[in-house]
This record gives sequence, C-alpha cells and structure tokens, in this order.
Amino acid sequence: MTSKVSSKCIKINKELGNNVIDMLKQMNLLNQDLKPRKEGNYLLIPIINEKSLDIVEKKFGFEICDDFFEEYKFKSRKLNAVIEGISSYLVIGNIAIINYKGDLDILKKAASEIVRINPKIESVYAKIDTEGELRVPKLILLYGKDNTLTIHKENGLVFNVDIGKVYFNPRLGGEHNRIANMVKDGEFVLDMFTGVGGFTLNIAKKSRSRILGVDLNPYAISLAQMNAKINKNILKGDTFFIRSDSMKLDNIIKIKFDRIIMNHPTDSLSFLKTACNLINGKGNIHLYTLLDNRKQNLEKILDKLKMYCKFNFEIYELKRVLDYSPKQSIFEVNIKI
Repeated sequence: MTSKVSSKCIKINKELGNNVIDMLKQMNLLNQDLKPRKEGNYLLIPIINEKSLDIVEKKFGFEICDDFFEEYKFKSRKLNAVIEGISSYLVIGNIAIINYKGDLDILKKAASEIVRINPKIESVYAKIDTEGELRVPKLILLYGKDNTLTIHKENGLVFNVDIGKVYFNPRLGGEHNRIANMVKDGEFVLDMFTGVGGFTLNIAKKSRSRILGVDLNPYAISLAQMNAKINKNILKGDTFFIRSDSMKLDNIIKIKFDRIIMNHPTDSLSFLKTACNLINGKGNIHLYTLLDNRKQNLEKILDKLKMYCKFNFEIYELKRVLDYSPKQSIFEVNIKI
C-alpha cells in the first residue's frame, strides 16, 4: 500500500501546472518528495510553505488547500547534492540539457542522475556554447539516442522543437502566458524573434488577434509553421510567419503594430529603432534585456527611445523574468507608447 502524506498545496488549472511547478522549483517552494495529482480540470501541487506565494498568484491565480499526496519512490535530490558544480538542467519534451562546460565523466554522471530522477527522459545533452547570430546551441550527447527533435507541451499547446537547430527556453512558458493575457481581440502583434512560435501561438490561443512571427533561422520558421498547423483547432487568432532579419523589417513591411515583442535579451537594444518605426501611436513594446540584479540601469534604453521614438512613451513596467548569471537577470521592459 502506497503511503500518503498531508501537505499544503496549490490548486490550479492543469493547463498551467508545468509552468507553476517550474516557478515553485525556482522559488524553493515545491515539495519535491510528494507527487502532484489531478482532480478533474485542476492540478494539486504540494508546497513546502506559503512564503512568497503572492508572486505566483499574481501570475496565475490559485487557491491554497490541504490534501494528501503519494510519496515518490525515490526522493528527487537536486543535482548539486549529487554532483558538485551542477545545480540545474532544462527539460524540453523527452530531452534534458545541462548547461555546463566541465569534465565529461562528471557530465555523464549527472546525465545518469537526471534519468534516474526523470524516467521519461530519453536523451541528455550538455550545452557547451551558443553559436552564431541564430543562437544555435552547441551540444554533446551524454546519454541515450542522438535525436535532437522532440515534442514539448506548454499551456495546452504542442511544440515541435529541434534543440540542435533552434534556440528554445522551456522556462518561458509562464512569460508566454502572461503576455498572451495582455493581448486584446483585434490587436496586430509582431513577434520579432519568434523561434518555434512560443509567444505567437500562446497569443493566438488566447485572443482573436493577428500575430506576425519573424525569425532569421529557417529551421525555426519551418517548425513554427508546423506548430501552427498542429495547434490550429485551439487557436482563436491568425498567425503568419516569415523568415527575415528583424533589423531590416521596417524596410520590408509598412504595417503599424499594436504590440511588439522583442525576446532577444543579449541584443534586443540593437533592434529598438526598427521596433519604434513599426509601433503605432498607442502601442506596447515588450523588450527583453539583461540588467544588473542590484541596480536596473535603464539609461541606455531611455537614450535609444528618445533617439528613435517619434511618440511620447513611458516605461510602464519592469519585470524580472529569469536568472542569467550570478550578477545579471533577464528583465522584461514594458514600454507604453
């Protein structure tokens, strides 16, 4: 007979479950010794305590309750408790990726531990670099089949992702959903660095809008088009994809957009002139960039906006999205025109 343990838990729509679990892990609030369980259209997620849950609630909305949960047969330990120097990894579909440039024997030991913790993982890769303007990962196979194509599920959507040919971050599922909730019916949206269509398809699922996804990577555009077809039965909005250098986009199209998404944290400021030329007089620009964790200096962004934007503007919101390094994080800068 399986033992059950009482725990505080979050009750949330099951479509948001993976995103909430990822966030709780980052906040060290998830009880990883207990198994989440389904209850109708909801998922019950065991938590350690209620500290800082207001951050999760603002994003997703939930209720706190008490319930009983099964214990995992093997307790999921953090990697750094087993392998020194490796604290985390990404899971995309049935593939795990370790961001670490260390000893190959240590990496293989980490891969074995990941598979023990997550039996659904079929392949484990080490990401040792990101190459070229297409931001393509340089990978080494550590475990399993050498197959970089996988199917990733996010917010009720299905994405084909080739981790060897495109950039994809599964930790952005919550951010995709947050931005999608802002878009109103009838908006015309530009996703300047669409990748496999993360922001574009999440927006199309939520609203009767039109979204243009642009990327320089031909493999990304091909996968994005495929993903739009796979999910077409649950999309409310219309999606369009083109392969183009977003730096030159204002020379190709003359349409003005209600909302522009600039998810290229390491170089988004270089494209701000183009975004200013394509935004309408009452639009929003969601610019993702790297900022210092201690002091979020916005002077460079403000200087470029003053130089390129012909409309009045204000920085409406500044939101920390993901860790990038010990000193820097990815922030979303919401620019209201």
